[in-house]
Amino acid sequence: MAPAAGPSNPKQSGERKRKAGGNGKKGKVFVEDKKDLLSLMSSITSNKDAQAESKVSKRKAAIEESVQSLSEEKNKKSKKSLEKENALERAKAALVEKQRLKKNRKSTSTTSTKDKSAQLSTDQPKKKKVGFA
Repeated sequence: MAPAAGPSNPKQSGERKRKAGGNGKKGKVFVEDKKDLLSLMSSITSNKDAQAESKVSKRKAAIEESVQSLSEEKNKKSKKSLEKENALERAKAALVEKQRLKKNRKSTSTTSTKDKSAQLSTDQPKKKKVGFA
């Protein structure tokens, strides 16, 4: 004897949606009404849109974070460069000051040596120098 078949007309069964394959992975849904099809499509698209929106928001957050970290690194570099520039300026100022002091010492020593040489010249005659060609 053949097994008893269910009702041949799905409208009589009371269910309009049926899952194919029972407990299968894909979970295909067969829809027999246009309204059910549209609602199914809208739910699928809303899920996909939500996933896409979350991906976009994550990407934006990652980009903002990377830009922020780059700006922080740039600020750190600018602080370091400012410190280096200040140190360089101090070193330059110190060198200029040393040169100025050296010139002052040299000019005062040359004037004092001129005075000494003038005193020596009055005491002794100048020595004659011979140059060879």
